[in-house]
Amino acid sequence: MDKLLDVASLVVFAFGAVAFSILTVFYWGERLRRKTPRKPTVFPEFTLVCAAAFVNSLFFHAAIVDDLTSGLLPPLMLHLVFEGGRRWRWTLIAMYGAGIASALARGLFENDLLDLAPAVMLAAASTTGLLLQAFARRPLKAGERAHRRWIGALLALMLVCAAANLAGFGALAGPLPDYLLLTFFCVTLYYRERLVFFDLLVKRGVFFAVGLAAVVRLPWSYATVTLALWFVAPWVYAFVERAVDRAWLRRPYSAQDAERQFIRDIQSATTEDELRSTAAASLGGIFQTAAEVAFDASAVAADDGLAEGSIRLAPRPDGIPFLSDDRRLLQSLAGALGVVRENVRFREREQRLRWLASRAELKALRAQINPHFLFNALSVIAGLVHYQPELADETIEQLAQVFRYTLRKSENEWAPLAEEVDFVSSYLRIEKARFGERLQFHCDVDPAAARLLIPAMSIQPLIENAIKHGVSAVEGCGTVTLRAALEDGLLSVEVMDNGPGFPTGFSLEERGDGHGLRNVAERLRGYYGDSARLSWESGQSGTRVVLTLPPSSGSGSTGGDNGDTRFDR
Repeated sequence: MDKLLDVASLVVFAFGAVAFSILTVFYWGERLRRKTPRKPTVFPEFTLVCAAAFVNSLFFHAAIVDDLTSGLLPPLMLHLVFEGGRRWRWTLIAMYGAGIASALARGLFENDLLDLAPAVMLAAASTTGLLLQAFARRPLKAGERAHRRWIGALLALMLVCAAANLAGFGALAGPLPDYLLLTFFCVTLYYRERLVFFDLLVKRGVFFAVGLAAVVRLPWSYATVTLALWFVAPWVYAFVERAVDRAWLRRPYSAQDAERQFIRDIQSATTEDELRSTAAASLGGIFQTAAEVAFDASAVAADDGLAEGSIRLAPRPDGIPFLSDDRRLLQSLAGALGVVRENVRFREREQRLRWLASRAELKALRAQINPHFLFNALSVIAGLVHYQPELADETIEQLAQVFRYTLRKSENEWAPLAEEVDFVSSYLRIEKARFGERLQFHCDVDPAAARLLIPAMSIQPLIENAIKHGVSAVEGCGTVTLRAALEDGLLSVEVMDNGPGFPTGFSLEERGDGHGLRNVAERLRGYYGDSARLSWESGQSGTRVVLTLPPSSGSGSTGGDNGDTRFDR
């Protein structure tokens, strides 16, 4: 029986060491590589401490490591359960403080009561977690309810184990707390990050199980050494795989690197012809052979070649054949090429519609939101959903406000300047999610000017123009400034950016990228005749576009005081 328990403990500690070490490398590598910060989480810290605990129990048995990990794991577990709950912040701080203090005390003093500190910390964390679950008010979805039930059951079992230790029956519980901790992490990982659960934990768990089956019948010392070698096997295998791919099979990229490189190469294409040539060149570099891309036709592979969808690869000049990994990679790249092609065709249709609208001299550009802005906004939201869900939700709300205002003002010719500024602010928050810190917005509106009516949606095209030709063209931080004030009895609205300015010889009479300004100028002439004007100054220091309007036009002022509108974003 003791032998069986020893083997079970070895299995748990070895699997925990492998699983947590792999996930620690994954999480901390992701955190260091990620340019856009993802939603804050204690997963990396939790995996690091767990990895240290299991590796120490398996190999080193260092007392200081055992003290620190046993003091930190209960508050980390509680933090993971109620991550994001700010009202429990001081409870967590107290738990962390108590855990660190108990770890230091155990390292400095020898006392039987201090030996009970880990059990006390585990009991406190489990009890607090159960109480917080019981008093949680936020409505839960079906998946969240299942997760909450699992966590509640595990916390209750941990409380029982802690109580057994405190009552002097710790021998009965044995290594059960370690098993529960491992189960707690697996359950949390499954419900919160299912892709990581299957891609890393399950795959490496199966790998570990295969090795375990080969060593369970070995004597204890041999089993320990064999499991230690098996522990480092995933990294050894990855190194050997890369060496074979590059030295023998002449593969310059791993599958993941190849996909990232291919997407980077083709995503800038603006036409199908450009996409075809760019994709062929990129595929040739990835597979080390000549590649052809023929849309709307199924490619047929030559002898010793490879084909998938519209892609055809010629046989490699060095004679190395295409293997199953090459075929799977080509299938993945063909799928990515199809998605990018649909985006390119969408943009081409968009340009075609714009050209037809211009030829027919339609006035549909009356400050309508650029369809490309919608495309960009949806792309930004899709990129934020997994990594910054709160920012994605905020961007969706701003997008809804933009289009709600667009629909509401499509029937109204006039709007207070303050409402126009709010509309522009929503528009800029969406662009802020796209550009990040590269975009800075400053606004200064005189309260007397904020009450005046102006043609609806007449400022947004100027802001859009400043972002498109100003911020997008600046390598560093791009700045857009909006100012509005009464000057000499006239309303002056200025939009400034620090971009490279208009091209030499720019004129509103020419057809081209100036359609936004041209549309605003035509509307001003229709509303005000010669009483209003649109002017601009452009140079190396930036561009300044000015609307000068009679303050008494439209319906006058709206009444009421909107206050002084001054803010930076």
